Amino acid sequence: MTMPGPAQYPPQKRNGCLWGCLILLLILSLPPVLLGGYGAWFLYDGYKRNPVLRVVGELVRTDGMAQQVLGRGAEVIAVEGNFFSWMPGRLSNDFGVVLEGPKGEGHLAVQSHHAAFGPPILDSAILTGPDGRRYDLLKHQRLPDNSRAVPDTSI
Repeated sequence: MTMPGPAQYPPQKRNGCLWGCLILLLILSLPPVLLGGYGAWFLYDGYKRNPVLRVVGELVRTDGMAQQVLGRGAEVIAVEGNFFSWMPGRLSNDFGVVLEGPKGEGHLAVQSHHAAFGPPILDSAILTGPDGRRYDLLKHQRLPDNSRAVPDTSI
């Protein structure tokens, strides 16, 4: 009678490379996913809470020149762009905003800054109306058209 040898177990499956690659992929994909999620939230709901865009919405609803250009009831429908810069004690924001009213769609370029812990202060608000004309909403004046200017041909 022969004695059975040591028990033979199947070799363990090693998935070290698989798990390492999956963890690396997760780490590398996390920042774009978080940025995309924040961007989607900002465009869907977050811009409504932005203090500068609140001031812009109020300006568009109450400004007589904006009402003449776009009609009563104009509102912010989209944010085209947002640029901000920060240094201690001062935050600057530049926004490109799409407005819509009964007379058509307009584009508003806004520059603002925040003093330390203060409300936003608008530095510039230039509205381009549905007809292509430009208006300065803070100075309440129409800006001259550059397209009709005679080009300088002197040398």
